[in-house]
Amino acid sequence: MKRYESYKDSGVQWIGEIPSHWGMVKLKYDFSIYAGATPKTEIADYWDGNIVWITPADYKSEDKFISQGQRSISKKGYDSCNTQLVPKGSLVFSKRAPIGTVAISETELCTNQGCLSCVPKNVNTLFFYYLTSVFTEEFDLLGSGATFKEISANDFSNVKLTLPPLEEQKAIAEWLDVKCEEIDRLIATQQRRIELLQELRQSIITRAVTRGINPDVPLRDSGIDWIGQIPAHWSDLRLRFVCELRNGYTPSKANPDFWENGVIPWYRMEDIRESGRKLNAAKQYITEEAVKGGGLFEAGSFILATTATIGEHALLIVDSLANQRFTNLKIRKSLNEALCQDYFFYYLFVIDEYCKTTTRTATFPAVNMEDLKNFHVVFPPYSEQREIVTHIERETGKVDHALQQAERQIELLQELRQSVITEVVTGKRKVC
Repeated sequence: MKRYESYKDSGVQWIGEIPSHWGMVKLKYDFSIYAGATPKTEIADYWDGNIVWITPADYKSEDKFISQGQRSISKKGYDSCNTQLVPKGSLVFSKRAPIGTVAISETELCTNQGCLSCVPKNVNTLFFYYLTSVFTEEFDLLGSGATFKEISANDFSNVKLTLPPLEEQKAIAEWLDVKCEEIDRLIATQQRRIELLQELRQSIITRAVTRGINPDVPLRDSGIDWIGQIPAHWSDLRLRFVCELRNGYTPSKANPDFWENGVIPWYRMEDIRESGRKLNAAKQYITEEAVKGGGLFEAGSFILATTATIGEHALLIVDSLANQRFTNLKIRKSLNEALCQDYFFYYLFVIDEYCKTTTRTATFPAVNMEDLKNFHVVFPPYSEQREIVTHIERETGKVDHALQQAERQIELLQELRQSVITEVVTGKRKVC
C-alpha cells in the first residue's frame, strides 16, 4: 500500500494523521449549506408541480445520485417556503431518519426539513460524497432530540473534514469510482445468488408439500390452478375447515394500563424480521387488561400477515397476540391427529406466495379473506407428513448454509468498500 511522504496530526481523533500537505476545514467553508422545508400539505396548489422535492426517504445509503422524489411541488409551493433551490452537483445530506445518508443531486431540486443541502464552493463534490458517506457514525453522535435524533445545521456546518488540493480530490474521487464499482459488482453477484437461493428454497418447500417426495407416486388433478396435480392418496380441505381464523388488534395506546409492565408478547412485522418465523419473545408486551374477549392466540398456532407487508407467517411458541396486520390461524382440534404442525408451518409458505401474488389493492393492500378461507390445503397421511418435514429441513438446511455464506460475503465486501474509502479520503493510502 502506497503512503504519502510525511504526515501530521489532523486534530480530529476519528480521522487521525493526514498527509502533511492536506488541510482540515469546517464544512461551512467548503459548502453553502441550505435547510429544506415542506409546503402546507392541505393546500393542493402547492403540490404536484414541476419542482423536484426530496426527503430522506427518497434515497438510500447505496444511492450515489438522486434526481427524483416521490412527490414534487409547484412554484407556489416553493414560494411559500423559506428555502432555496439546490443546484445540480450538490450534496444532499440526511439530518435525521437516519442521520448521515448522502447523495449527489443530478438536477436542480429542493428538499424537506429532513435534509441539508451542500452547494460546493471550490471543492470536488464527488470527493466529499465519499468522505461524508463513511463517517455516518460520527455524524450520528452529534445528533440529539427527544422525539427523534437529528443533527443541527450548526453542528453539521462545523464538522471538520480533510481537504486535499483540488486536483488531488478529483483524482481520489475518480480512483474510488473505479474501485467501488468493482466491489459493487461483486456485491451484486452475491445479491443475485441470494435471490436464486431463496427461489430454490421456496421451490423445495412448495414441491414437497404439494407433490410429496416420492417421484413415482400416482397423481390426480387437484382441480386447483395454483397447485396442479397432487398425489392421489392425499387429502384436500379448504383453509376454513382446517383452521380457526381470528384477527389481530392493537390495544389503545392511550391507556397505559394496557402497556405498562406488560408480560404478554404482542407481535408486529418487525418481530418476524428480527427474530425469524418461530416467535417466543416480542419487542413490545401488553397486560392482561388489554386482552379482548376472544383471549390470546394460543402457543402452537400461527400468525399470517394479511395487510400491509403481505404473505409472511410465523409459529407462536407462547400464548400471545399480534397487531391488526396479522390473522391468527389455529389448526382445528378435529385435525390435531391428521395434520402435523410442522407440515402446516411449511405449507404456509405456499399460502404466503398465494397471498403475495393475488392481493387486491385499493388504497391499502389487503388479502381478500373469503378467497383465503377457500384456499385449498392438501396433505398426506400423518406419517408421510413427518417424512416430508424431515426432507424439507435437510434440503433447505443446505440452502440456508449457502445463503449464510453469500450474506457473509456481502458483509465482508461492504466492510472492504468502507475501509478502502476511509483509507483514501483520510490519506492513509496514496492512489495518485
